[in-house]
Amino acid sequence: MTKNFTVTDQAWAHELEKGVEAYTDMLFEATWDGLDEMMPDTLSGEPFCGCGPCFWRETLFYLVPRLLEGYNEGKVKLED
Repeated sequence: MTKNFTVTDQAWAHELEKGVEAYTDMLFEATWDGLDEMMPDTLSGEPFCGCGPCFWRETLFYLVPRLLEGYNEGKVKLED
C-alpha cells in the first residue's frame, strides 16, 4: 500500500489519535454498560451498537472533518 500523504505536525496527529480513541471508547463503554436510553449523541446521529460498521461510521465521522481542517491548515499534505 502506498502512502499518499504526509503529516507535518506530529503533535496535532497525536491529539487527533487520542481524540478518536476517547470518542470511540466512550461509545463502547456506554454500550457495554447498557446505557441505551442514556446513549450520548453520536456524531453521525445514528445509534451505536458496537458492531464493526457502527465503529467505522463513527470513526470516520470523527476523523474526516478534522483531517480536512488539518489539510486546510497545512498539517496534512497530499503527495503528487
